[in-house]
Amino acid sequence: MDTIAAKDNMNLASTKPLKILVVEDDAIDRAAMQRLLAGSSLPLHGVVFVADLDKATAALADGAFDILLLDLNLPDSDGLDTLMALEADYPDVAKVVVTGADNEELGLQAVAAGAQDYLVKGRFNVDAITRVVHYSVERKKLEEALRHSRGKLNAMLESIRDPMVMIDKDLNVVWSNEATREIFGDDGIGGRCHQSCDGRDAAYRALCCIAMQTLRDGQPHSCDVTLADKSGLLRFFHCTTSVALRDREGNPTAVMAIAGDVTDRRIAKKYSEFKRLEAADHKLKELQSHLIQSEKLASIGQLAAGVAHEMNTPIGFVACNFETLEKHVKKILALIELYTGLERTVEAADAVGGPVLVAPIRQFRQTMRIDAILKNLDVLFEDSREGLERVTEIIQNLRDFSRVDQSSDFARYNINEGLAATLVVARNAIKYNADVVTEFGEIPEIFCHPGQINQVFLNLVVNAVQAIESQERQERGRITIRTYPADSCVVCEIEDDGPGIAPEDRRKVFDPFFTTKPAGKGTGMGLSISYDITVNKHKGRISVESEIDRGTLFTVRLPLQPVRKTDEDSRNLLTGVTADE
Repeated sequence: MDTIAAKDNMNLASTKPLKILVVEDDAIDRAAMQRLLAGSSLPLHGVVFVADLDKATAALADGAFDILLLDLNLPDSDGLDTLMALEADYPDVAKVVVTGADNEELGLQAVAAGAQDYLVKGRFNVDAITRVVHYSVERKKLEEALRHSRGKLNAMLESIRDPMVMIDKDLNVVWSNEATREIFGDDGIGGRCHQSCDGRDAAYRALCCIAMQTLRDGQPHSCDVTLADKSGLLRFFHCTTSVALRDREGNPTAVMAIAGDVTDRRIAKKYSEFKRLEAADHKLKELQSHLIQSEKLASIGQLAAGVAHEMNTPIGFVACNFETLEKHVKKILALIELYTGLERTVEAADAVGGPVLVAPIRQFRQTMRIDAILKNLDVLFEDSREGLERVTEIIQNLRDFSRVDQSSDFARYNINEGLAATLVVARNAIKYNADVVTEFGEIPEIFCHPGQINQVFLNLVVNAVQAIESQERQERGRITIRTYPADSCVVCEIEDDGPGIAPEDRRKVFDPFFTTKPAGKGTGMGLSISYDITVNKHKGRISVESEIDRGTLFTVRLPLQPVRKTDEDSRNLLTGVTADE
């Protein structure tokens, strides 16, 4: 006991002088308290005695006290409510409740309500009051330090921009930070982890699952999940759970789950993967080009690229028509809206002045040429239907691309009719850029595959239109199409007055993927496929003549009957050199 007292005295010697406020209305108890404090070894800066709460409150407001010895049985006291009010107003002052011998339970309740300790009148001496006052002051300091540390920790956790939640052993969400509320719109506190997963997808269940694993084995666990934020937008998170609290035996009683938002990182990774795939795709296309050339346009890669290219042209017609159709429909809808407004107005006005109200609508209908638009709708739909039929035919053509020995695909055909049909399909591409002059001669029918020959004509016409369009000139261009017989073949010439082709590019125009058009305007496959159809499939010839700023002339020669070429002829044709050159 002496050792303890000596140790306490040593601790007290290092304690700063204390200023004590005693609230006691009984003179005898007040005198006893004064005697005990005076006889204690406490370092005292001063002891102030008051008899009621009003004076106590005034004293607390005026002076910086270290500890308050409070009798809750004062006439103006509300018991524990008084204690809690003083704790709220003066949280830095340690509080010891003094109770009567018959009311020790009140002291225990006071400690639970925030007091540092309690004394029972008649049951304490100098040593007891010394210990209670000293340790109450120290305990208050520790509580304040803990509160300050807790505040710093909470501020730090709240400042973390990743969602964090604490889950107890019963899977109740007991805490979450501000980021959780900002991102998901709900703190989740009071709910249960597994209940929050009801109706959710596997991602939510995975998050709940790793929390349960950590509660079971005390080890950190993680998973990648995709969660929807409060706006419904999906975001990527890397979730980690770790033990937050343990019981005295070391068993986990709560886990902290942190959801790191890796959306930007995932997007960057996906973009990086996309760029690598894009580079690989570009390299693959280059390799594919060399392979196609070495195999003389007979590989599957040629067919696949051809499908993509050839579908683009007729689909463009459909898209163009429907774009026009959409504009027209918007005008009709505007008229309908006016009619609706008129109906409401006339109804509200009991139909007074109806003709005057209708007049603007009639004027709008005339200005917008609504009747003409309605008449033109059938034509637009018909053109679009024809374009779709053309797509079907192209797909079938390319499926048969390499089956040159099937004579059932060939039929008697007049190429004048094919050219006329081609110009109808290409009308929308032509009408804004050029005038077409046709000089069709008297020619015999040839034995060919009509769909494929039409595709050749379409490619050449569209190329001519695009060449003229690229000049961005004020006047319209001119495309001339001629047909005439020659020896045992028929000839078709398609000539434009566009910018022409540079000499160094002429011998490459029939190579796969070669194009002088800007990105997005062409794949470089149209003329390559036209060459294959004309030369390899129909044993004909196709040639090009061009002069810079004067225009380009493509000439297609098709035999009346397919003829078998020699190996030497085939080699010459593949290099673009005809047998008679």
